[in-house]
Amino acid sequence: MIAAFLADDHQMFRQGLRTLLATTKDIKVVGESSNGQESLRLIEQIKPAVAVLDIAMPGLTGIEVAKRLTRVAPKTKILILTMHADCFYAVEALKANALGFMLTEENFDMLIDAIRAVATS
Repeated sequence: MIAAFLADDHQMFRQGLRTLLATTKDIKVVGESSNGQESLRLIEQIKPAVAVLDIAMPGLTGIEVAKRLTRVAPKTKILILTMHADCFYAVEALKANALGFMLTEENFDMLIDAIRAVATS
């Protein structure tokens, strides 16, 4: 079972992801938050296998959270899920130790595949 944490400032989006991920047999949402500071604190406590982070969150951005997770939860792997298609963000995410970068315009099956790929890398 892949323990996943969802961080996005849009509640409806997080609820939708949680509901869709509940239909998979091998991914379980173990926590979620709406801002970067809370995400960092909860991920450090929960230590999920994968953290799915939005870039644009209040407090700390997803990229800032990813950078800090390397120290506080080094085994948690990071997937950035964002609407920002600019390659600058992808490069920054990779520099911050994210193992995946995905746009929200992609389909749900691609997200499941991405979470699995990040978890096993």
